[in-house]
Amino acid sequence: MFEWVSGAWSYSFALLLSASAGVVAEKFLNISGRLVQPLWYKTFGRIHRQRRLRRETRLLGSGETFAVGAAKHEIYVRQFAVDGFRPEHLFSATLPAQSAGGLVDRLPTRLQPGGAADLERMIEDKRRELDAAPGAWNAEMLALRRLEVSRVGSHELPALKLHYAKTDYASFQVISSEWEKRFAEGLAGGEILGEELLDVLPGLSHSFGINLTIETADDHLLLTRRSAKTSGGRNLRHISVNEGMALMDLDPKTGLPDPYRTALRGISEELGIDLENEPDIRNRITFHGLICDVTRYEWALLGHVNLTQTGWTNASFIAARRLGMGPDDWESNGLEFIPMTKAAVEEALRDDAEWVGHGYMNLVLSAMHRLRSDHRAILAAVRSALV
Repeated sequence: MFEWVSGAWSYSFALLLSASAGVVAEKFLNISGRLVQPLWYKTFGRIHRQRRLRRETRLLGSGETFAVGAAKHEIYVRQFAVDGFRPEHLFSATLPAQSAGGLVDRLPTRLQPGGAADLERMIEDKRRELDAAPGAWNAEMLALRRLEVSRVGSHELPALKLHYAKTDYASFQVISSEWEKRFAEGLAGGEILGEELLDVLPGLSHSFGINLTIETADDHLLLTRRSAKTSGGRNLRHISVNEGMALMDLDPKTGLPDPYRTALRGISEELGIDLENEPDIRNRITFHGLICDVTRYEWALLGHVNLTQTGWTNASFIAARRLGMGPDDWESNGLEFIPMTKAAVEEALRDDAEWVGHGYMNLVLSAMHRLRSDHRAILAAVRSALV
């Protein structure tokens, strides 16, 4: 009996002490909340916030673009969907072709790369030059002329509708080159504004690119380095595939431009791998980002190709290159495989100075898409590189 009473008393006394300690702690924390925290917020906290703001300002700049890569091209991310755009939510449409000069005439004066008549003359000269040069040709291309970003379904899944029009390589070369000169000189009225980038400026847009990162069956990310023979980004690191959309890249059922066909053609031409008959290949290609390289005014759709649990190993890509199966493999001077892990991707992103700007941005967004649980660490690596 005595032991039972003693035990009950000990338990009650311990409970009383615990409750008292809780009251004291609550009072102390209230005092801390009313006095210590506001004091820290106004002194050391203020210093910390100012330092963080300066770091973020250096990363993001005062405008809407990132200065990225060896050439510090200004990259604008128009839309990023971390889960990607579903194939059924990526729509295409076409618009009638129009003369480059007529489109330029409709631009605000400060955004015109030159006079319409002069540009038309330069484009005709470039066409004649390409027709006369051995091995060169004035390829027919598709240009992005309008875009629509929306949401569909009860879960408001991201949707993208892209409107294309026919153009050619000569128009692309002249307009992008003249715009780059104008952009480098500085635009009248200051830098290009975010509201001017929300939609496409048809007078400047004479191409559309499909850029891809590829993850192999060995859980490796395939990277390349641009060849010294390419017209841009020479000897710089790049992602797996960089292909321009061609007039032939049409869906046979609808007759509309199909970015998946461009993706598959690019993988075949640049890497020598034919994925047309790979089961469920369209669901293995995830388009997740739409960007504009504002420096040259080139729009591109960014994506990731997941070939894990297939037969397409690192050795498959190496063998295809050694056997000369990619007719455009001259665009890169070698393949590089890195593990698709946080540590390896962080290391690749640590310094953007060796990168093609839009390739670096594609790697960032593909990593955000594929390694979602590590997005904070990936952003820290990007911040460190771009500050």
